[in-house]
Amino acid sequence: MEVAILGAGAMGSALAIPISERGHEIKLWFTEYDMSIYDVVSKGEPHPRIKVRLPDTIKFYKPDQLKEALEEIDYIIIAVSSEGVPVISKLIRETIGTPRQPLIVVSKGIEIEDGIAKTMSEIIEGYVGSDKIVYVAGPSLAAELAKKLPTHVVYASKYIEISSELKREFETSYYRIEVSNDIIGAQLSAALKNIYAIAYGIIEGYLRANNIVNNNLKAALLSKALDEMAKVVSFCGGKRETVYGLAGLGDLYVTSLGGRNSMFGQLLGEGLSTKEALDVMRKKGVGVVEGYKNAATIRKYLHQKDIGRDKAPIFYAVYSILYEGSEKEILFKTLNQ
Repeated sequence: MEVAILGAGAMGSALAIPISERGHEIKLWFTEYDMSIYDVVSKGEPHPRIKVRLPDTIKFYKPDQLKEALEEIDYIIIAVSSEGVPVISKLIRETIGTPRQPLIVVSKGIEIEDGIAKTMSEIIEGYVGSDKIVYVAGPSLAAELAKKLPTHVVYASKYIEISSELKREFETSYYRIEVSNDIIGAQLSAALKNIYAIAYGIIEGYLRANNIVNNNLKAALLSKALDEMAKVVSFCGGKRETVYGLAGLGDLYVTSLGGRNSMFGQLLGEGLSTKEALDVMRKKGVGVVEGYKNAATIRKYLHQKDIGRDKAPIFYAVYSILYEGSEKEILFKTLNQ
């Protein structure tokens, strides 16, 4: 079968590796923001973000070759940043109309359309006119997946038979797939964990800067964040058990210990301002800190659902630090309440 992966960043490129091993033909499409990556991998050199060479069987397509990339495709994987999802969804519709193929989404976050905060699946369905959407969630660091280290994820869709089909087609000995029909819970868990990972990083950075070892506090943060996430997901129509599985607990753990959002939080905990921390992250070239932008969009989403500080105190504490100039001590006070 032929699989189009739209977005050649870390996750899109990493995901191409196990899927190509299953014998599927991969068409990897580079956005205009991926062209520096194209210049490297097209020469057969290691991908600059995941540090491995991509299989020779993968076909590369430049930004102006989307039509060719989508020809005779069986599956479409959307692997752009969350803010790029509306753009790519519109391009898909303009290029091939309403797709008959399932759309697999690895983008994480909430975006605002016409003043309304929406999940990734809501945005995509609104543009392409199809609800055959599968959302990928769970602890999946791209660099580890690219090295073929054991990785377990969840494929969530309202049509569980589509998720099951993808499990049969994509699963390998090291890329393991669970299926779920809780697409709401999977998406909200994936978005929210970025905010809680920033919180974890703030605590980690503060403790390190002050030469303090306090694993008890970090464990408490993870526990309280998970409970808060479960309440929010349940209130929004998702399942609590989704939060306590790979999509929530698993992804929160791995992101807190080794993700960009936690790294960003550590800089804040060490005393940098939000702007200074973002500047450092840009200079390191580690990619988009999605949790920063998503904090604002998720806040709007929570307001739409009438979820205030009383139901999500840790989230609002992090938001206050990022956008209202609050000192990091507000997070410690929130945890002690």
